Amino acid sequence: MGHDIAFKEDVEGGPSAGDGSGKASSHSNSEDDMIKTQMRSLARIVFFISCGSVLTAAAQPSPATPASLPGRYIESLQLHQAKQYAAAAAILEPFYTAGPNGMDWHWNAAMYQLACDAALAGQKEKAMDALMAAQARGGSVSAQQLATNADLASLHDDPRFKQLVEAARSQERLWARQPGQDLPFAPNLSDDAKVAGLSSVWSEARFNFAFFDRQPELDWNQTYLDFLPKVRATTSTEQYYRVLMQFAALLKDGHTNVYPPEPLRDAFYGRPGLHTQWVEHAVVVTGIDDPALSAQHWRVGDVLVKIDGEDPRRYAEREIAPYQSASTAQDLQVRSFDYALLSGRAGSQVHVTARNAEGKEEQRVLTRLTLAEHSKLKTSGASFKLRPDGIAVLTIDEFEDTEGTKALLANLPQVNAAKGLVIDVRANGGGSTPVDLLQLLAREPIRGPLIRTRSYAAADRARGVLPGWTDVVPFEVPADPAHHVDVPVAVLTSARTFSAAEDFVAMFGAMHRGITVGETTAGSTGQPLFFPLPGGGSARVCTRNDRAPDGTAFEGVGLRPAIAVSPTIESIRRGSDSALERAAGALLAAK
Repeated sequence: MGHDIAFKEDVEGGPSAGDGSGKASSHSNSEDDMIKTQMRSLARIVFFISCGSVLTAAAQPSPATPASLPGRYIESLQLHQAKQYAAAAAILEPFYTAGPNGMDWHWNAAMYQLACDAALAGQKEKAMDALMAAQARGGSVSAQQLATNADLASLHDDPRFKQLVEAARSQERLWARQPGQDLPFAPNLSDDAKVAGLSSVWSEARFNFAFFDRQPELDWNQTYLDFLPKVRATTSTEQYYRVLMQFAALLKDGHTNVYPPEPLRDAFYGRPGLHTQWVEHAVVVTGIDDPALSAQHWRVGDVLVKIDGEDPRRYAEREIAPYQSASTAQDLQVRSFDYALLSGRAGSQVHVTARNAEGKEEQRVLTRLTLAEHSKLKTSGASFKLRPDGIAVLTIDEFEDTEGTKALLANLPQVNAAKGLVIDVRANGGGSTPVDLLQLLAREPIRGPLIRTRSYAAADRARGVLPGWTDVVPFEVPADPAHHVDVPVAVLTSARTFSAAEDFVAMFGAMHRGITVGETTAGSTGQPLFFPLPGGGSARVCTRNDRAPDGTAFEGVGLRPAIAVSPTIESIRRGSDSALERAAGALLAAK
C-alpha cells in the first residue's frame, strides 16, 4: 500500500521524546522510524476503513484536485481491502490524468497505490505508467519496498521496473543516507566522524529548516564554523552529543532535535519516578509514579527549594535549558522544569531540598531510574469517565494511535446523553493528526492546515534565484455522517499540548465547535525530517511551517485558550483540577 496521505506523522510523539521523558528510544534509528511511521499510517487507514460510515461522504464523485485527493485515496483503499482492484484504480486514475502540477507528495503516494491496484487488476501498462510517473517525482516508498511489494509482482520481470528499482537505490544512496551514518558506536568517535555529524545537522537544516525567519540574527553558516572546534575538542561521544544538542537548540524549534545513540540513552534520560512543574515561580511535584518515593514521604504538592544545593531556576538555566530545542518560552519552560529538570545518568543521585505543605524543609535524595525501569511505572493512552454532574471526560495523552477515537466511539451513547464533553489533551505530546477524532466532532467538512515548505531548484539558484517557498493545498475530509457528538465540547490545553495535539486544537478552533480552556499550547508542529548520525544517534529538522485552517499562526507562539486557567500550588495540593472544573462549569451553563 501507499502512505497515509491525509495526516502529518510526527513519529516521536512530541516534546516528551529526547528531553528526559523516557520516550527517546523511538529515535534510535531513522530507517526504523520511517518503517514505524508507515506502519502507524497504515493502521490509521485500516481503522478509518473499518469505521465504514466515517468515509461514506467521501465516496461521492469529486474533481481530481489536491483538496479531494485524501478522501478519494482512502476510498480507493477501502476498495483495495475488498479486493476490488480495478475499481480502486479507477478512482485514482483521474489524478494521473490531471498530472502532478499543483499537487504535493500525496500525488506520488496515490500514483504508487494506483500502480499496485492496476497491477493486481492485470493492467500492467497502466501500472507501469503510474509507477514511472511517481518515481519521476521522487517516489513515495523505499527501493526495498518497491522491489519486494507482492502487489507489483507482475511487473518484476519488466526491464523498466528493474531500472526503476536501481534508480531508486541510487537516489537513496545520495539523499537518504548521511556521511558516517554506518560508523558504529564508540566511547569516543573520531574527529572525522564528529565533523561529519555536525555537517549533517548543519546541511539538513540549511536546506530544509522552515523557521530561519524567526531568527533573522542567526548566521547559521558562521554558527557551523564556530562549532567545528567545539566538536573536535570533545573527549567522548557523550560529550560530543551534548554539543550537537546545543547546536540544534540554537534553531529554537521543538521539532528540530538531536538524539544520542542507544548506549547513551540512560546517561542522558535517567530520571526519578516523579513529575515536576513550574507553578507560581516554584518547582512543584505534580505526580509520583514510583511507590518507593511515597514511602520516603514524597507528596504531590512538595516544592523543590534546592537541587544539588542550588536554586532550581539557576540550575535549570545552566544544566538543562542550553540543551533543549524549544519553539516558545512556555515550551522551553516545560522542557526545563517538567521533562528534563532531574534528568541525568541513570543510577546517579540528585540531592534536593524539599518543602512540604506544612512548610517544613527536608533534605532528600532521588535516584535516577533507567528508561526501562521508568517505562514500567506508568502508561499513557486514553481514558473515559462520566462525572456525577453529567459531564463526560475523555483524556488522551498521545495521538500515536487511534485509541482516543476508539474510546469516544465506544462511549458515544453516554456522551450524547451527557450534558457536555471535555477532551483533555493537556499532556498530549502528539503523534499523527487525529482527523478521525475531529470527524466525530465536525458538522461540516474538515480542512487541513495551511502549509508552507522550502522549495529549491538548482537551475534557479544558478541564475541567482534563492530558495523560496511552496504552499501546499490543504486537504479536506468529510464529517462522519453516522457517528457524531451532539453535546457541547470543551478542550483542555497546556504548554505540554504539542505537535499533532496542537494540530487537533487548531482544527477544533477553526471548526468553531466549542471552547478551549487551560493554558497556551507549546507552539510547535510540522513534519520533521529524520536522519541518522555517526555512532548510532539521530536528528530531525522541521520542514513545514503550518498555520491553522483559518490562517491563525501558532508555531513559535502557541494557541491561547478561550478561557485561561492555570494551576496553583494550593490547587495541586488539594488535588483540585481548576481547568477541568472551569470547563465543566462552562459546558453546564451552555447546556
